[in-house]
Amino acid sequence: MSILIELKNLFRFSPKVKNDRYEWIDYAKGIAIILVVYRHAAYGLISSEITLKPWVIDLNNALYSFRMPLFFLLSGLFFNKSLLKRSVSNYAIAKVNTLLYPYLLWAVIQITLQIWSDGYANANRTSADYLNIFLQPRKLDQLWYLLALFNVSMLYLFTSVILKVQKRWQILIGLVLLGIAHFLKDISTLYDIALHYIFFAIGSLSANFFFSEKTKERLSSFACLLVLLPVFIISQYYFLLDPEMNLYLYAIVAIAGSIFTIVLSFILVKFQIMRFLQVLGHYSLYIYLVHVSVGAFIRYQLININWFREHTTAFLGLMIILIIFFSILLYRTLMMMGLQFLFKGNFRERKITSVTSNH
Repeated sequence: MSILIELKNLFRFSPKVKNDRYEWIDYAKGIAIILVVYRHAAYGLISSEITLKPWVIDLNNALYSFRMPLFFLLSGLFFNKSLLKRSVSNYAIAKVNTLLYPYLLWAVIQITLQIWSDGYANANRTSADYLNIFLQPRKLDQLWYLLALFNVSMLYLFTSVILKVQKRWQILIGLVLLGIAHFLKDISTLYDIALHYIFFAIGSLSANFFFSEKTKERLSSFACLLVLLPVFIISQYYFLLDPEMNLYLYAIVAIAGSIFTIVLSFILVKFQIMRFLQVLGHYSLYIYLVHVSVGAFIRYQLININWFREHTTAFLGLMIILIIFFSILLYRTLMMMGLQFLFKGNFRERKITSVTSNH
């Protein structure tokens, strides 16, 4: 009986604690993580010499513009709230535990697995790739995002608290960094900071706006979505035609896609549609960490089945579903086994009696 209970709990994916006020955040993260898995699953199949239909690749490339900037914007929304709950040092410790620690750990795990599993991994890894953990995280598949978000968070913390730069001037810093990002491409650690700082800053600046109940009421309408839809389609199509566009134009395209996704999330929450997106958003970080390795294993198991080779779009759709499902299942299994250290550091935050905001 206890085994059945454990199995039931294992497959109970819905989070126990829900914050209805921020449901839309998880919906937006859920949409973004599907797009992340879509891209990596598609290019995993292409690397395995599976031919996908042109429209599948074009749609993937068009939607590439905003999914990662959206994650940075959503993280920026909570910057001020986090400082209200924590001291400056505790904010930094929390980011080490939730971003830097899992990045370093899973980068080592993923590189090691890819070296050992040369038979079904598309990436050709060598021991030299361990240096890329610090210098060229963009070469380590999906994991670069965690280091980039950690670095951006720390830089924003430094400029806002130590240098006391006001939020409206943070946008100027972001614009300056965008201007020099092109010159930093050879070192992707620095490039990702320069490219994404602006989105974190916009999130921090617009937090009061997006967390307002009046905003939620105004934006959770189909009329608002229909107004934004042409802008969204045109901007994403423009990105498809010119993915190497000027980074200032790229920022506008990415913001347009992010705002459209946020408005869509408001509407889905209002009408309680597609609630599975909230679940995916809750697990988005853990899906992000493991989905490339999970996807490589699933692809290896299915790729030689003739039906899938003949129906590549269906193959991709199934891959996306299986990758997400088994990524969550793997995370929950490891957590039930008491292996929490795989996903979060254990550096203790300092006890404080009160926290004052610098804003």
